[in-house]
Amino acid sequence: MPSASLKLLRSMPFRLALGFTLLYLLCFSVGGLLYYNSVQENIATNIEVSLLKQQSVTSQLYEALGLEEVIKVIDAHSTSPLQSGSAYHVSLAGDKVAGNIASGTTDVGWRDIPASELGLGTDETYRFLTTTLGDHIVSLGRSTHRLNEMREHFLKNFLTTFLITMALALIGGSILASRSHSRVRSIVSSMDRVAAGNLDARLPVSPRGDDIDNLSVNMNDALSLLQQQISSMKQVSANIAHDLKTPLNRLYIKLEEASANAQSGEPVQHVLDDAVEEAAIINGTFEALLRIAQIEAGARKAKFTAMDLLPTLNNAIEVYEPVAEEQNQTIRLILDSTVEENAGLHLLGDKDLLLQMIVNIIENAIRYCPDGAQIVVSAGVVNSVVWMSICDNGPGVPESEREKVFERLYRLEASRTSKGSGLGLSLVKAVADLHCGTVTLGDNKPGLCVKVTFDLDCPVDF
Repeated sequence: MPSASLKLLRSMPFRLALGFTLLYLLCFSVGGLLYYNSVQENIATNIEVSLLKQQSVTSQLYEALGLEEVIKVIDAHSTSPLQSGSAYHVSLAGDKVAGNIASGTTDVGWRDIPASELGLGTDETYRFLTTTLGDHIVSLGRSTHRLNEMREHFLKNFLTTFLITMALALIGGSILASRSHSRVRSIVSSMDRVAAGNLDARLPVSPRGDDIDNLSVNMNDALSLLQQQISSMKQVSANIAHDLKTPLNRLYIKLEEASANAQSGEPVQHVLDDAVEEAAIINGTFEALLRIAQIEAGARKAKFTAMDLLPTLNNAIEVYEPVAEEQNQTIRLILDSTVEENAGLHLLGDKDLLLQMIVNIIENAIRYCPDGAQIVVSAGVVNSVVWMSICDNGPGVPESEREKVFERLYRLEASRTSKGSGLGLSLVKAVADLHCGTVTLGDNKPGLCVKVTFDLDCPVDF
């Protein structure tokens, strides 16, 4: 198993730190080289400017007072070049006339001459400017020892600074990489616990709020959703086992009774009819579960078209008015004034699914409301939101149960003895979610209000 140090060296944070260190050292080296060239050029330029000024003064002196005065001035300044750093040489036909060096160059212009060629016991180099004064040749020179000292000083200090900077960068990068690697290890450790089945595990989040923290927050949200979905699946499985156990037992009993009747020669048709009815209930429950799963997967979005919800509401009410009358109940439609202003309830959706959603809500109201109940269907448009509500004055749903009734196969205790699979409101919520809608349950005092809103500005992905 790799050691902790080897893991750190192989980690992405350390590689990034190393990469940034190398990049910084490269930039440092390029900057140092540019600075070195700039200082070197500045010193060289100052030497040349000094020689040009001295040559100009010499030329003016020659023109004003003649060569003899020039020679006097040069002889007066002709101390040792090693002490003054200046070299002078005036010659005529190759013979020295004045100066502090034995020989000079006869090539007019700029030239670098080693001190050894000038008869000086040093390894310096002199920068010379050679001009003519009449028949004489004048060579004026300056030592470049400052330039050489600068080079040595720069290279020595640059190398020292480079090594110190590299060491500090590597140490600092290693510390930062170790801290980042430690955070990554914490994330990996948390994900290992999740992979082992511990869905309560969450990734650590520091107060810094950096990219790793943002990633951890998003991962924690995903884990919470995953935990919720798995818990929901477990609950659905338990509900399926609980709610289908009774109809399956009844089906089994009916089939046993039909078999016994057939063996004894008694009629079996009515028993088989009861068995078929029980099988239809079981099949309907599974079909409803499958349909909800398909809706939640977005499989029906391909059937979305521009539509008006108002005719769908009218059709559902027309179909269920006779059913409500049989229960001595009334059902009526009340439209907000905004419906007329907008010429309907226009949205993008699947007409069949929206009809099923409305029918499920109305059926629940009729089924669970007593005789004489009033069911009111309302609808309207507010800005870019289409809304509809179906309210009754029945027993309602306790506030503590209003979120649970959207779960698959969840049924209130008071309704467990009545017909139904507990999937009606689950399908309502699935259809609403598919259409960028929301479903809320409210208190009608007394009774229940189911309100569905559709956000027209919500983008629908196909």
